[in-house]
Amino acid sequence: MQLVVDTNILVSFFRPNPVRSIIMNSASLGIRLLTPERTIDELKKNEPDVLKYSKINSARFNEILSDLTKFIEVFPKESFREFEQEAKQLVHEKDIPIFALALKLNCAIWSNEPSFKQQSKLPVFSTRDMIELFY
Repeated sequence: MQLVVDTNILVSFFRPNPVRSIIMNSASLGIRLLTPERTIDELKKNEPDVLKYSKINSARFNEILSDLTKFIEVFPKESFREFEQEAKQLVHEKDIPIFALALKLNCAIWSNEPSFKQQSKLPVFSTRDMIELFY
């Protein structure tokens, strides 16, 4: 199974929880995790919020971010640009990269964003769905 992972899921990786377990065990679970480069940029931009949420310091943030990129393939915007117009029909502007990459790869999305499930073009799995599927 291939899944494009949304930023809200990646933020959860910074705390011990089922999301972290699924991501770290993705290869053995048969899951290929992917994300647009923009999500990693968002994590860096929102580092203060992630630190507060995760109760970690900046050094630990950088360690965890480095670990995260070992489990998730990061795609540059240029690799899915041709799907942005189609994605624009499905979601809000800020979510276009997630959907454009999923459209390019013809795969599902992992997100806890309720609005993502309002479209019917791509399957969207929440963390609850993932736990039910894999644990």
